[in-house]
Amino acid sequence: MKRLKLALLLGLTLLAQQAAAATRIVIGAVPNIGDGPLICAIERGYFREQDIEVDIVPFKTSSEMTPLMVRGDLAMMGGGVSVSFFNSVAQGMPLRYFVNRGQAPVWHSIVVRKGLEGKVKSAKDLKGLRIATSAAGGLSEYELGKTLETVGLSLDDIEAKHLSMPQSVAAIQSGAVDAGVFVGPFDTAAIQGGGFHLLYADELVKPRMEVSGLIYNADWAAKNTAALDRFTVAYIRGVRCFLDAEKPGPLREEMIDGFVKYSPIKDRAIYADMKWTAIHPDGRVEVDSLMDMQDFYARRGYLTKKLPQDALFDPGPVERALKILGAQKK
Repeated sequence: MKRLKLALLLGLTLLAQQAAAATRIVIGAVPNIGDGPLICAIERGYFREQDIEVDIVPFKTSSEMTPLMVRGDLAMMGGGVSVSFFNSVAQGMPLRYFVNRGQAPVWHSIVVRKGLEGKVKSAKDLKGLRIATSAAGGLSEYELGKTLETVGLSLDDIEAKHLSMPQSVAAIQSGAVDAGVFVGPFDTAAIQGGGFHLLYADELVKPRMEVSGLIYNADWAAKNTAALDRFTVAYIRGVRCFLDAEKPGPLREEMIDGFVKYSPIKDRAIYADMKWTAIHPDGRVEVDSLMDMQDFYARRGYLTKKLPQDALFDPGPVERALKILGAQKK
């Protein structure tokens, strides 16, 4: 009996030591379909297998997360590439983009309010309208601006309203705005609430566009390189799980359960009906697209200066993870 108690005590001590060894990583995110890889890796235990504990903290915009990233309250943040990221790095703040979270087609939709069906039939008809984007200098503004450029217009030809996506859904329903730029599941919610789909901005902007990624705090990463690499291995496994879950079957239902659990939108039917974002199966970043965004924001006068790609992007974590996982064809 004494030996049994001793064995149990040793076993509990070992479990406690293992739990204590787990690295906790707090990640800020604007909740949307791009959280799929994180959710899958959490729910399927991929992070746990790597002695990583991940907490996702929701925010309305990427810009809101940046000060917390710089202060070190967040180890990472996920979301669309915004002006705040480029300017923060230009000011010497410790931020680096390192892995993909969403690429075109991510199905960023331009949804128009009910009652404008006869007037608004293409991008050129957006001129003069009140259009909601998530933030000044945010990704949805970039996509809207690039879409307008394809028909000879610019952001100066519309009246921009900066709202969070849940607010934009309500604004479409009430008529406070004429249109909005959405990512799933908010586009489906806006359409079900009385809007209609006009076009997918991604398809007009850039065939291989970097839409969203994860950014790490460089000070944290320098002290936790091993944890960053373990995280990236688990995350890429989550990416591949998410991509597999797009097909009908039990894994898709499991993924929808995860979205309902972590997203502010709880209607399963919305996730079942919507198009899911594309993500590179190896987590690779479309660096040329990242640099095009920097050029666009510079033309708009949002940036203090432009930076070379090695100041913005670190390919190391993904390359090291793929040595373990192996690469897949996109």
